[in-house]
Amino acid sequence: MTFVNIIGRVVSFDPKESDNGVKYTDLRVSVMRPYKNYEGNYDTDYFRVALFENNHKKAQDYFRKGMGIALKGRLEVNKWIDDQDKNRANINIIAEHVIFLPREVESVSAEVNS
Repeated sequence: MTFVNIIGRVVSFDPKESDNGVKYTDLRVSVMRPYKNYEGNYDTDYFRVALFENNHKKAQDYFRKGMGIALKGRLEVNKWIDDQDKNRANINIIAEHVIFLPREVESVSAEVNS
């Protein structure tokens, strides 16, 4: 099993329901890279994360856009064959633990990014 840890900010957290009726949250997280690019700016990466069960409920009850979160999850690869008979795959992050970052950490992070 491959684990991933992410510290970032909530971009969106849409409630969804799978084909078999399982409710989950389609979370989008922005993560600033810890180094500057050639132009002297920090790049940002965006990740999709699936939240199930208690994490889904937490997200829908308490998340707000821009808030800082830390999460631990696992990577899951989905493979399929598309309409042109080409093999396709994508990597999903499945959250196992979600931690809300204190506002003090959020404000310090915002100052560092300025």
